Amino acid sequence: MPVVYSKLDASPLPFLHLLEVLKHLDRTGWKRWLDRPESVAAHMYRLEFLVMFAPTGVDKERCRWIAFCHDIAESFAGDIPTYAPVSKAEKYKLEDFGIRYIESLLQLVDPKLGANIRAAWEEYENGNTPEATPEGRWVREMDKFECMIQAHEYEQSTYGEQNLEEFQGQTKYIHSQEGKDMLELLQQERQAHFQKRSQRTPVIFVKGISGVDTKTQCDLLCKEFDFQHISLRDVLREKAADQTYLHAKFVRDCLEENVNVPTQLAISLLELKINEGRKEGKSWTLVEGFPENMEQILEFQKKVQKSNYVLFLSCSSAETPRHSLGGGSDDSDVVNHLKAVEGYFKEICGDGSVEEVYALAKKAVEDFIQKAEIEK
Repeated sequence: MPVVYSKLDASPLPFLHLLEVLKHLDRTGWKRWLDRPESVAAHMYRLEFLVMFAPTGVDKERCRWIAFCHDIAESFAGDIPTYAPVSKAEKYKLEDFGIRYIESLLQLVDPKLGANIRAAWEEYENGNTPEATPEGRWVREMDKFECMIQAHEYEQSTYGEQNLEEFQGQTKYIHSQEGKDMLELLQQERQAHFQKRSQRTPVIFVKGISGVDTKTQCDLLCKEFDFQHISLRDVLREKAADQTYLHAKFVRDCLEENVNVPTQLAISLLELKINEGRKEGKSWTLVEGFPENMEQILEFQKKVQKSNYVLFLSCSSAETPRHSLGGGSDDSDVVNHLKAVEGYFKEICGDGSVEEVYALAKKAVEDFIQKAEIEK
């Protein structure tokens, strides 16, 4: 009897709906440390780009296709971590059935695609065998390296409270010189991260609502306490004018076109400026007008340090919204986030005379310094 099928059966839609599973399927190996780990699709996406840095002589486009398909069977089998009580043979069997299902879904619409997916999956699976192709071996190696990158990023996002050293054991799978070069840089980055977490960077964020003069107060505080005084905007302008800086033109274009500089780049430049001041003998830094938004403070907490002192200049005027920040936008979420760590946030009235406000600001800073001494 002839096979009966519908128009839907002969369309890509059932296959595409299966792929949707990968967008929401957790990489379960992370769940021992994190409540909301990355998805399988997220891992596959970055691996596709990572494998494009393949050594000379390795087919990059083939690598990309293998990376694109290497975990596709998990849409059927699920993500089975190494610690699960499932043998390698059973895991392979389940994933093989996943590929069989994909081939079945594609048999009417594009059977060649199904065959190509199987070939890529098998090439990846054989990537650690003597019969491995250069492409399969490279993708397998980079799959391990991508995991190491993600582990370090999770260490950053948990503010150093999680040490995912276990995942750095993947180094034994990095054999190529290209992989070892990238691994060395990652290890240096990770070492610097934990070194920073073991030290306190004396930083005070100085913010104020619209109409409050934070600059004058910062200038006075820096003069009396010999602090470094910086603002993110000034740092960006300085780098935009620095012809030796790799991204100078891009930063300059962002400033000229009123486009936000990527947060990762902005925070890395801010950190460099803070460290420059420390090398010049400025033990404390006032960062005026920072953070401008939640993304900035979260990135600073991830990459630099979690708890930071905050001096917030409010206003008693009934005409001014209590937490309307510079630019007039209501950003109370930022202020509430900054308040979260007890003892690190001081709010003073900023609408008195310069001398009156400074007396309050000076007392707040002295309290911060005293707290820092106690916590040493």
